[in-house]
Amino acid sequence: MDSLRTSRRGFLLSASGCVAHVLFSAACAPRSTRARWTAPINPTVRTAPFARLDAIGAGAWALVSTPLGGDRTTFANGGIIAGRTGVVVVEGFYRDAGAAWLAQQARELTGRWPTHVVLTHYHVDHASGVSAYADNAVRPQLHVTAPTRAAALGGTPVAPARSEALTRAFADVVLTRTDRETRIDLGDRVVRLEPVHGHTSSDLIVHDQDAAITFSGDLVWNGMFPNYVDAQPVALHAQVDRLVSMVSKRQLLVPGHGAVADAEAMRRYRGLLESLEQAARAGFSAGRSPQEAAASYVVPTALGEWMAGKPAVERAMQAWWRALRV
Repeated sequence: MDSLRTSRRGFLLSASGCVAHVLFSAACAPRSTRARWTAPINPTVRTAPFARLDAIGAGAWALVSTPLGGDRTTFANGGIIAGRTGVVVVEGFYRDAGAAWLAQQARELTGRWPTHVVLTHYHVDHASGVSAYADNAVRPQLHVTAPTRAAALGGTPVAPARSEALTRAFADVVLTRTDRETRIDLGDRVVRLEPVHGHTSSDLIVHDQDAAITFSGDLVWNGMFPNYVDAQPVALHAQVDRLVSMVSKRQLLVPGHGAVADAEAMRRYRGLLESLEQAARAGFSAGRSPQEAAASYVVPTALGEWMAGKPAVERAMQAWWRALRV
């Protein structure tokens, strides 16, 4: 796996991160399921070996990563929101080339280099390439929470690799509030950054009410079992319940991984989390181990196809055991 070319020890340390999580989960799935995982529901305006750009609203585009083809330049999803006086891009991606590609698409589609960059959280596949946005005469403002900046520079196994470029990128940032939303005024539309927690201890949800679009980061996964490596399960499920209520027939949500989600996809995702919680609580009450509970867990067939590898389910059960012991 090209994304884990360091050493055997480095691979093992990184195995709980989202990069390995996606690759392992996909390896357990039939080829037909993998092929359908990122199928578009909106018009595609740009394609690359690692991602495509779908038009999801007026002045809004979703970058949907397609890493199962072997090119992991972006790996996570993101997007563009354009206004009269500025352009927001969401996520820094896995490699510098991913951020540079999205910035170039923003300039071609809107006539502007990005003026604002938002990171939903600190994980390696969402933040590693963020320094590439500054490779232009216009240096965009980077919007992150203080916990995300600290974690991104912390050198943990699931954080970006430490480098001078990453340190420079995070040296001058706009720290978003963690107690209330932050607003980015783009002249004719306002993008709202909502601080929450669930996938990690500090996540941002990006809302564009004008285009009826939400970027959730890894609070939502579509068609693949979510990664619970840093998750707070109770908070995660509460946020997903709230997001389900927001995604109506005219609203779309760009998840951290997988295809753009409509209301039906969100209902299936909530059903997955509910089935997992029920299995976890039953197993915990019965005195079973997380591994035992994971071994007996099966995704309900009524929820459709979900790529779910054994390590992913075990990690989720372990997160629930930590929460239930409190």
